[in-house]
Amino acid sequence: MLGHRARGQHELAFAGSLRNLIPNDHVLARVDRVLDLGWLQAEVAEYYAAGSGRTGIDPEAAVRLMLAGLLLGIVHDRRLMREATVNIAIR
Repeated sequence: MLGHRARGQHELAFAGSLRNLIPNDHVLARVDRVLDLGWLQAEVAEYYAAGSGRTGIDPEAAVRLMLAGLLLGIVHDRRLMREATVNIAIR
């Protein structure tokens, strides 16, 4: 049967982990295996105002994003954010 996808229809239906789409030898996958930032949230919690303002960015996600930019040679913040929207390895 010939399929047709209407414009605007959701394109990704995926069961499982997106991590499975990233090769094991990718630099960000190798870093993810050894980098444990579980301690970071408790370390910086006193600098976040509880109950006021917008919800802050997860500090671990922010550090990982900046590290990805450094490792991939992306020095501009806007370019890094744009790349993060399309690059599964950065996500």
